[in-house]
Amino acid sequence: MVQLRKTILCIDDHWNGLIGRKMFLESNGYEVLEATGGDEGLRLFRTHPVDAVVVDYQMPGMNGDVVAARMKRLKANIPICCCPLTAPCQKTNCNRSIPSLLSRRN
Repeated sequence: MVQLRKTILCIDDHWNGLIGRKMFLESNGYEVLEATGGDEGLRLFRTHPVDAVVVDYQMPGMNGDVVAARMKRLKANIPICCCPLTAPCQKTNCNRSIPSLLSRRN
């Protein structure tokens, strides 16, 4: 039986950080959807099955806490990590804590 990869939605307005994070997560076995802003992230969240979300806190237009609150109203059981994502992807607590976020969902 083939095990499906968990899907992580990453939202960050900084393209380089977003792509770096995507590559890091994919190299650790996750499928990654990426969005460069809150509206795009919410659209993907509504239309794709997602196991967890990593969202930048400070973004133009809609901060990550607002995005997270809207997502929780739609699907309360999806774990969301909202943190400053300007640090390199390997050093953020969000990336290290994704396995524990996913285990809490089940």
